[in-house]
Amino acid sequence: MSLMRYFPGKPWIIFIALVGMIYGYLTVNFISDIKPFILRDKYPTMVDPKLFDFTWMENKGKIPFSHILIGSAEVAFVAVLETLISARIADNMTGTRFE
Repeated sequence: MSLMRYFPGKPWIIFIALVGMIYGYLTVNFISDIKPFILRDKYPTMVDPKLFDFTWMENKGKIPFSHILIGSAEVAFVAVLETLISARIADNMTGTRFE
């Protein structure tokens, strides 16, 4: 917040996220004395390999093309509706009219 206040117009959130990722990587791998307490420390079974096991999907047959086509049409329809709603909200905020 201070960076944005004293130096406006810069994308400080990207810089802060990058610094946070570097800090986390360095403390977890190299400087364990100042390592932050993370969820994996509190819940070690959370990273259980069984959680990421998707071998059960291999026994299923192939998905029919019609199901893929219908699903993609549904997603496209929802995306268009969300775009129109966002445009309407932006129009109300700016007092303009979209085409």
